[in-house]
Amino acid sequence: MALLCGGWEVMQTKAFFLQALTPVHPGTGQTSGSVIDLPVAREAATGFPLIPASSLKGVLRDGRADEAANKIFGSLEQMGELTLTDARLLLLPVRSYAGTFALITCPLVLQRWQRDAEALGLSLKLPQPGITGEEALAGSAIQYNNRVILEDIDLKVKGSSEALAKAISGLLFGKEEPDMIERLALVSNDVFSYFCQTGLEVIARVRLESASKTVASGALWYEEAIPAEAVFSCFALAKDAAHFAELHRRPYLQIGGEASVGRGLLRVLGGV
Repeated sequence: MALLCGGWEVMQTKAFFLQALTPVHPGTGQTSGSVIDLPVAREAATGFPLIPASSLKGVLRDGRADEAANKIFGSLEQMGELTLTDARLLLLPVRSYAGTFALITCPLVLQRWQRDAEALGLSLKLPQPGITGEEALAGSAIQYNNRVILEDIDLKVKGSSEALAKAISGLLFGKEEPDMIERLALVSNDVFSYFCQTGLEVIARVRLESASKTVASGALWYEEAIPAEAVFSCFALAKDAAHFAELHRRPYLQIGGEASVGRGLLRVLGGV
């Protein structure tokens, strides 16, 4: 989709998504001063986890410094022709009493995505059902006696999430994915916010003494990670639509810390 930007320059726009294959730690680059020493990056206003655009662009560039890479990603002398937004959280996996886990989202997340897509000239539509309080729209696999029990929160099923799940599945996979249709739950903004604060993984890390292989004094810390199966939404803008090929140049991306232990693996989905 083409979009007019400053100076009447025509920009091509594209929506794409990232699915976490392993837990992801897009760090803030500093300690938090709280129980969690190394938290994940979050939006300041909502507290929702995100992957900063700078991290995503750096990984896509993959250390290249040739003329073609400088043209697409930029350099000290020139601005890049490929622009990325922060990757915002779209679906968060949460343990469920039935069906093992659910993929949750909320009206605020869907409304913001729809607003941004329209602002960038993309004619993409997602259903915008409303939900408040202690109710949910839910897939069949995560329902138990007309309830959805997520961790310690018990929600009443107001209706099916099938229409929304099919629409999101189409954007992500280009088809109806049965697993997503059965697991998706639309919860209230407050419930989604609660799980964004309390539902992430907290991993204890230690440093061992090289000689004794015992824990070094004061070498215990806690890292926060966004769990596997989480899905992020992102938008790309480019002068030349051919630059979008950079999004799919590799079968997966590695973002954040702990690459040597398999953390931070994501695959790119969609591309509308």
